[in-house]
Amino acid sequence: MDSMQRSLYIDIMYIYNMTHPDWVLKYKRKGTLVQKKRDNLYYLYRVHSKWNKEKGRAQLITDEYLGRITPDGLIEPKTKRIMKRFDQVTVKEYGATFLIQHLSSDIMKALRENFHEWKEIFVFAAMRLMHASPMKNVEFLYRTSYLSESLQDSHVSPDSLGKMIRNIGMDRGSMVRFMQSLMKGSRYMALDLTHVLSMSEGIISATLGHNSTSEFLPQVQLALLFSLDHDAPSYFRVLPGSINSAMSLKETMEESGASHVVLVADTGFYSAANVKSLESMKLSYIIPLKRSSKLIDYSFQTEKHFMFHDQPIFYAKYERSGRTMYTFRNDFLKAEEEKDYLRREKSSEKFKAIRERMGTISVITNLKVSGEIVYDMLKSRMEVEQAYDTFKNTIHADRSYMRDDHQMQGWVFVNFIALVMHYRIYAILRKHDALSRYSVHDVIEHLERVQMLRIGEEWKLSEIPKQSRILIEKIGIPIM
Repeated sequence: MDSMQRSLYIDIMYIYNMTHPDWVLKYKRKGTLVQKKRDNLYYLYRVHSKWNKEKGRAQLITDEYLGRITPDGLIEPKTKRIMKRFDQVTVKEYGATFLIQHLSSDIMKALRENFHEWKEIFVFAAMRLMHASPMKNVEFLYRTSYLSESLQDSHVSPDSLGKMIRNIGMDRGSMVRFMQSLMKGSRYMALDLTHVLSMSEGIISATLGHNSTSEFLPQVQLALLFSLDHDAPSYFRVLPGSINSAMSLKETMEESGASHVVLVADTGFYSAANVKSLESMKLSYIIPLKRSSKLIDYSFQTEKHFMFHDQPIFYAKYERSGRTMYTFRNDFLKAEEEKDYLRREKSSEKFKAIRERMGTISVITNLKVSGEIVYDMLKSRMEVEQAYDTFKNTIHADRSYMRDDHQMQGWVFVNFIALVMHYRIYAILRKHDALSRYSVHDVIEHLERVQMLRIGEEWKLSEIPKQSRILIEKIGIPIM
């Protein structure tokens, strides 16, 4: 632009602005234009001039509308105000942690009553369930989750968590009181033992031994009580890897305060010595026998039956050496076993010799209950085994790198709470007949896509993806 063009541009701008009041002109800057419209409304624009050769003069070009000027200030355009709000948007995971908190009000209450660091325990357990998170990642996951709003000021740095789990590991009494609160209303508790591998030299209670996968590694034992009434884990105890199993069952039962603990053992547990040991300690037991055991009577001379999952279960009750025996037969299972055997084996003599055993399971017990209750408890062992499988595989808690026994206790406690949370989601799926379509992992993954947005100072639920909405409606989560 030459000097004549600049002079003309200045004249144009002067004409546009010379009649405006002072409260308008204070917003006038170089390269802007104020326009007055009806009703004494003033509007501010960013402009520039461009020489028009055809017209032989400078032409004013409007670049951007900057807003309306009022005596109280400049009101920016609505779109710009909205964009400024989005500059302050914070996005946090909401759905999965909402469900965990929704299902865990009693857990949070019991933690609050027993532990000073209750928020940190709950956050750590939630992140173990959702992400199998090591301590180093918990703080990041917490900050990106709505838990950082609902449970504010939780100290979940790696150092804080390391100190926290050692502190709670030293306070077995508080752990026991917490777990006893979960056991309320449970009439029967199944108890079993498994091993937890320990990769730290600082765990004094760990001893070398073989586990179920033939690994010869340092390990401690985990005793787990499973509520048969609630179909959920309710209690744990970490034991030295070399401790006598029968004695540990007795001590675990006494510490838990459970009124009726039943050892639902596996097939390999039975021996006359083990049964004597259990009876000397007045422990209740249900012990399955190998089908080849000479104690079993397959004659079914006094046959009775009951219905289990819409299938008839036939059974006989008799005694051996003053102890109660039950032999159960499922004819549907029997037919499947016969078919499978005959496909693999051609010998009719072998088939005749073992045919009476097929479809059966026999147990020895000291319980004074009906055959139907014994069978139901026996089948519940599958739930206990599933709990161990979840503990070891889903939550990845079977290998511990804790530095000492106290940290080990605290580590298992946090993972135990995560296991309880897992089973509560599982129970929701079972209640709504959704287990064929969704797993607990599926639920968490879908709900993690539900987010909370903070725009300015206001939190709002994000739009829920279609598949997540279908799941939410299917299992009745009150998130919307």
